[in-house]
Order: sequence, then C-alpha cells, then structure tokens
Amino acid sequence: MDLEEAREFRERCTQCAAVSWGLTDEGRYYCTSCHNVTEKSKEVLSTEAIPNTKIQAINRGLKRKKKPERGWDWYVCEGFQHILCQQAEALQTLGVSPELKSQVLHNLWRRYLQKSRLAYCRNPVYSGRRAAAVSDDNPSHSGWDSEPELLSDFSGPSGPSVFDSGAESQTDAHPRGPLPSSKASQSDMSSVCSGSLDGVEYSLRKAKGTVKMTVPGTLALCSLSLLWQREAITLSDLLRLVEEGHVPCVNAFQHFPEEMKLYGRDKGIFAVESWPTYEDIYRKMVEVATFLDLPRFPDITEDCYLHPNILCMKYLMEANLPDEMHNFTCQVVKMAGLGEVDFLTFDPIAKKKNTVKYDVQAVAVIVIVLKLLFLLDDNLEWSLSAVAETHNEENKEDKPWFDFRKWYHVVKKSFDEKKRKLEEARAKCVTSSSCRFAGSFLGLSLRT
Repeated sequence: MDLEEAREFRERCTQCAAVSWGLTDEGRYYCTSCHNVTEKSKEVLSTEAIPNTKIQAINRGLKRKKKPERGWDWYVCEGFQHILCQQAEALQTLGVSPELKSQVLHNLWRRYLQKSRLAYCRNPVYSGRRAAAVSDDNPSHSGWDSEPELLSDFSGPSGPSVFDSGAESQTDAHPRGPLPSSKASQSDMSSVCSGSLDGVEYSLRKAKGTVKMTVPGTLALCSLSLLWQREAITLSDLLRLVEEGHVPCVNAFQHFPEEMKLYGRDKGIFAVESWPTYEDIYRKMVEVATFLDLPRFPDITEDCYLHPNILCMKYLMEANLPDEMHNFTCQVVKMAGLGEVDFLTFDPIAKKKNTVKYDVQAVAVIVIVLKLLFLLDDNLEWSLSAVAETHNEENKEDKPWFDFRKWYHVVKKSFDEKKRKLEEARAKCVTSSSCRFAGSFLGLSLRT
C-alpha cells in the first residue's frame, strides 16, 4: 500500500511500539514492522484515494414491521368473501375459466349479500345497532378493497345471467358500497370477544327465511358456479380437490390477512374440524339456490361433460372396466330417460324442483349394467369368472375375456390403499387443527 497516505497516523503500535503505518484494502491501518492491524481506519472522502478499495455495506438489520394491535374493523361476511376468493383462484389455477370468479361467482355472492340484507340494499342488517357508528363518508372497507373484482358492479356479456329473476329490483338505483368502515369505540370493541365486528351477533342470529353462510356454504357457491359454467368438475371432484389440499376449506381462515384477527366466536364460525360430506354440500347447494331464487341453469346437453353418457365413459375408464360396457350404459340412459335435457338441467325454483346428482347417477348406471351382465348375486359373477379364466388360459393369443374376480381383487386392493391414505390424511388434518385451535384459545385466555 502507499505509505504516504498513512503518514498522518502517528500513534505507536501496541505490539512493537513502532510508528510505521500502511493502509489495508479495507482502509484500516496496519504496522509495517509487525503487520498488526488496528481497529482504526482512515476517513476516506473519495474512493480514488485508495486504489482497489472495496466498498463494504454495513448490514444494520431489517426493521420488522410492527404488527397492528387491533387490525381492521371487519365483518363476518368479509371473511367468507376472502375464502371465496381463495377457492375461486385455486380453481382458476387448476384450469377453470376465469369467468367463474369474475362473472358467475361474483354475481352469486352479490346476490347472496343482497338477499341476506348484508349489502346492496337500503337497510343492511348491521346498520340497526351501529347506525351512529357507521361513517357514510368512507364507503371503502379494508377487506373488500383487497378483492374489488368480486363485488364491483358487473355488466356481463349477452346471455343468461344469474340476476334474471328480478331480485335486482330490491336494490337502490345506485347501490351503496358493500360495508362502510365502522368507527366503533375501543371500549365497545373490547366488550365483544370477537375479532370481527359482528361475530357474536352473527353466531346468535336466527332470522327466518335466511340462509346463514358457512365455510361449507362457500363450497356450495363454488359448486353452483361450476354447474352454471358447465365446467368439467363434478361435486365429488370438488370435494376430492378439497381433501387433497388444492382448494382451501378446512383451514382457509389461516390465509386471512394479518389485520383480520380471529377471536372468540370467529373461530367457531370459520374453523372447520371435519371434511365436508357430499350430502351436506349438495343439500346446501339446493338450499342456497332456492334462497337466491336462481333461474333455470344452462342446459345439460349430450356434448356437456355432466351428461351421463360422458360421465359413464369417464368412470368406466377410471374403474378399469371394459370399454364395451359403454354401449350398455348408453342404452340404459336412453331407456330410462336419464339423458333428457329437461331432466338433467338444474332448475331450483321450478314447481317441481329438478336437481340431479350427476356423478352419483352415472355410477348408478354402471352398477345397473354390471347387475344386468353379472347378476351380482355372489354366485353368478364368480361362475362367469371361472369360465373367463379358463378361456383366457386356453386362448392366450385371442383377446381376453373380462374376468370379474380378477378385476374385483385388483380394484379392492387399490380402493383399500386409497381409503387408508385418506383416513390418515383426515386424522392428521383434524389433529393439527385441534392443536391449533387449542393453542389459539389458550393464548386468548392468557391474554384476557
């Protein structure tokens, strides 16, 4: 190093007492006699003063964002809206059309808020007790602003709309914002053991003629949206996606923003400790569709995925059954009238409600065909299996006959393995959820 730059430093070396200094690449003084490096460094006004100097940044540490003490003032319906957004985005990631969220689910949710008098009406149910605390000059609200496309006014393209049955007449000419911000006092907030503004009130509300939204109810809305779009996802497919973790449901509240805290009654509203069942979701679908006065859904035609002929072919392939059985399933569907458009199309407000479990119906048709071919009396199917086994051994070069016994053992082994994994996943999910809930309640009790 250039010794001229270090001449101004006149202190003695602590090791050898010499006064002969140089500069390191980092700008520190070192003794040229014993090579001792001091902690002192030269104040550099220009990097050109020291050739090849390395400019080193001092990491002072990242400043952590201070967590909000209270968070947002939010309502229960905003929590359900956040879950709906998560579910719609998950389905869109899996390949569902973007219109499912931006158009169909948007309109269904807005219609529910209106029919439940939570928003888009003249006198929302929340305004009675907190009329003095609601600020009309601030129509925006924290939770809604994060997903404006779900509740913004939408003018869809020409074609059927879920608002065609006339419920729009109940709204104002210029509908107000979903839920204005509340300026409830801190004492009022602390008196309620809930992170949401209306958690306790929502839990106790028992209005006749109103369908209370639940977490399984959000799946019902998603399933209705899929049915309206005639997407290639049945209700059983949707529940499978939920159990595999592709569509949030059981622990969806864990993805709430940090500002939307869950306390007390909120956990009972948004925490789901068990997997939803097919019958529960289907019953909720019919209940919600009837409550919303939804019109007749788009027709289920022969080229639609939900038509029994297409679903039967799908399930025959998944069950590893012979393709030739599809001819028999088509004949059963035709003879029973199960493929008629009027029979298949979902119409919740007709005088005689027309609701069909498309996937269950297709499986039932396959079972009927198996019954017609093999009788399934625990005798004939095994006798025919013995005949098929003998024929296949004697004619190995020909196309093999269907061996019911062999098919049964292969399918049963696969089914038992899937069932075991599913039960383990359910038990793990319930256990982890219970631990989280217990920890949350314990933390809440310690704070109070």
